Amino acid sequence: MQTEQFRQIVEEARSAPSALNTQPARWRLKGDTILIGCDPAATLPVSDPHGIAAGLACGAAAEATILALSARRMGTGFTDLWAQDDRETLPGLRLAARITLEAGTDPDPLARQLPLRFSHRGPYEPGPVDLYGWSRRDAILVTDGTRRDWLAELHDKATLRHLRRAEARRELVSWLRLSPRHPRKRHDGLDRAMLGLSPRAAAEARLVLGPLWRPAEMLGLIERLAGESAQTRSSAVVALFHRPASDSPVAAGRPYLRLLLEASKLGLAAWPMGVLTADAQARTEISQRVGLGDDRRLMQVIRLGPIGARPEARARRPLSELIV
Repeated sequence: MQTEQFRQIVEEARSAPSALNTQPARWRLKGDTILIGCDPAATLPVSDPHGIAAGLACGAAAEATILALSARRMGTGFTDLWAQDDRETLPGLRLAARITLEAGTDPDPLARQLPLRFSHRGPYEPGPVDLYGWSRRDAILVTDGTRRDWLAELHDKATLRHLRRAEARRELVSWLRLSPRHPRKRHDGLDRAMLGLSPRAAAEARLVLGPLWRPAEMLGLIERLAGESAQTRSSAVVALFHRPASDSPVAAGRPYLRLLLEASKLGLAAWPMGVLTADAQARTEISQRVGLGDDRRLMQVIRLGPIGARPEARARRPLSELIV
């Protein structure tokens, strides 16, 4: 593979989702092999101490790479390397996966959705949606108002529980790009437009998540600022994405991206409600209520719905940061 072609593939694959848009995946080309590494500097040690979200992001990046290759009629082999915890092959990174180029293949239809997928925090447009063509068997779709309301309340409670930890607030703030002058605004993290915040709300968030947390909590302002129940209730469907408990997060990241691309194909924008799987109490409560056994793990909860105008372009790291 030529260097310029590899760069084009990474440029397409970097659209893969990640928690707080940290984008931990890194790429290296070695002959006919592409290595995917995870950058620990782009992970969330407080919110994601076991690396589940980081591995999920790297698995999604690997699948995006495979899709970009398939669009060029390049077949691939995939090896999940997460469990080896190899930090020597790619110095400074945790080796996540190896993709080998093999015989030619027909383009995967989902490859066309890579540039079309986008995230939307909500609210969503009202009205029914057509789920005809949905093929995922690893996602329980919540479409009834009662369970959707329950998930909305559970999400806000778990969020508040998480934000009461000072170290969690500091970690979140480090990935927010609420100022238009933030030097990383176009590269990573979540900006005001992505979060759907007005300039005033963005200014309030910086203060409340920082020096004014205690008085804001005493005055009951946290729920109004951090709560997302209205957005969740406006969604058309909430997908409970689950995988075999034996799957590594990298292995789970591949079907996770495909789920999001299928939703995009149906005209649905997605927003991950990651705190519901990061919080053990919330994850257990959901699993028990929907009947997930011990052989399955709830990997992500995603609200989905139609929106009007396409949002602004997503912040993405330059290739100079991604290709190592």
